[in-house]
Amino acid sequence: MGDIVRVVRGGRFIGWYVRYKDKDGRRKQRASHQPTKELARRFLLEIEARVARGSVGIPEPPPPSPTVAELVARFLAEYSRPRIKDLARYRLSGRVALQRALPLLGSLHADAVLPAQIEKLRLTLSRRHAAATVRVTLGFLSTAFSWAVGQGLLAANPVRGVERPAVESSLDFLTRDEVQALLAAAKQRAGTQGLAARELYACVHVAVHTGLRKGELLGLRLRDVDLASRRLTVARSFSRAPKSGRLRHLRLPAACIPVLTAWLAECPRTPEGVLFPALQYGRRPVAGAEHHTLGLAALLTAAGCRRLAHPWHTLRHTFASHFVMAGGNILTLQRILGHSDLRMTLQYAHLAPDFLGEEMDRVSFQTE
Repeated sequence: MGDIVRVVRGGRFIGWYVRYKDKDGRRKQRASHQPTKELARRFLLEIEARVARGSVGIPEPPPPSPTVAELVARFLAEYSRPRIKDLARYRLSGRVALQRALPLLGSLHADAVLPAQIEKLRLTLSRRHAAATVRVTLGFLSTAFSWAVGQGLLAANPVRGVERPAVESSLDFLTRDEVQALLAAAKQRAGTQGLAARELYACVHVAVHTGLRKGELLGLRLRDVDLASRRLTVARSFSRAPKSGRLRHLRLPAACIPVLTAWLAECPRTPEGVLFPALQYGRRPVAGAEHHTLGLAALLTAAGCRRLAHPWHTLRHTFASHFVMAGGNILTLQRILGHSDLRMTLQYAHLAPDFLGEEMDRVSFQTE
């Protein structure tokens, strides 16, 4: 049985200590941190009861929760899942996004962060960044906290349930006249400025006639293009798997055949057999090259077109928009674009010539 010890040092009372035999059989003496001997005795009884149940007499306090900055560092170093096609790129994007949150949250212990503080972060970021940027930051932050919950580091995710800022749809596309002016300028340059201009002309021509993403265009290999059967295989985005994770087969539009025939006759051969090698290898090694316009911005300017925030993706929107306006089926468009979710494709539905049809005439207040 344990006992209570009154500890005095240098003539000064230090406090009531307890002596007891722990579950490992070793005798221990610990401060009770109790103001009276009676309370120290009750503390000792609690210790002995725990030992009798096979537990440690005085449990070690749990390690302190990591700060948000420490949690983010671990998340970026350890987090992974099968659906992430390029883990290095994902972590780079996550690092950029999460750096926006650290000035406000970084020094806080992660288990002390409350939804109200996440809302304050959202408000602070919204003053300096676009809504889409704020959504990306909160998305990565939520993933980091959810991962921490799964690792047993936290009990709950404070980002869950916090409303994200609304993002307006930015469906921008070139008009028919703008597309014709762009192709005319590209063709004119192809005839006067050499191989690089002819490569860009072929790439832009395929883009506006197929709706491929920039990464899919630059990931095309010679074996992915069969002019005889007019078969186009979309198997990569740059050197990775496509965004949907699945390859798809398309039929090459007739308009692309003569342009690709001319380009294939002089396309420089590379070990990987890339269809547009100068565009891919001339820019890809640079970090963030996915956002490089690869000469398209200058070509748009030369064609007299307006400035575009995302030139290559606007060509994708252009194909999809004109496809629907020409009466194309929305489900067919989903397969062409490689959307895994039909909701992504439905953003073009309002452009269909029969959108709403005669539905708005159902209500009439005309008098005879």
